[in-house]
Amino acid sequence: MTPRQQGFSLVELLVTIAVIGILTGFVITSISNAAGDARMVTARQQQAVLQEALNAWISAAASGTSSLSTAQTAYNNAATPAAKLALLQNYLQAGTYSEFTTTSTQIRSSAMTKAGVYLQFSAWSGTTYPTVNMIK
Repeated sequence: MTPRQQGFSLVELLVTIAVIGILTGFVITSISNAAGDARMVTARQQQAVLQEALNAWISAAASGTSSLSTAQTAYNNAATPAAKLALLQNYLQAGTYSEFTTTSTQIRSSAMTKAGVYLQFSAWSGTTYPTVNMIK
């Protein structure tokens, strides 16, 4: 009888390493997807915060001796996203307001930039209220 060799063969080691590599790939992919999803959740929350601030501004601007048409005129006269965002400044926390940057047509935060999205204010015409829209 010959003594049996103990240990793993080269093929067994290579198969084990390949399986570990495949499982590592799955884990890394799921982690990177989770980070992207978290950025989109943050962007959606920021969109909702701006929409709530816009609704509060409309309510305040149309109350008292002012009318809804006065608020609509003030909103439409704020021609740029920066001007519209400035209308909402008093309805946002200071930290929230400073998160946003504007260009001539877009409103962004760092989370939105990383997620590849931006916000735009819709026009206010007729009987429809303005909205804050997320654009991909």
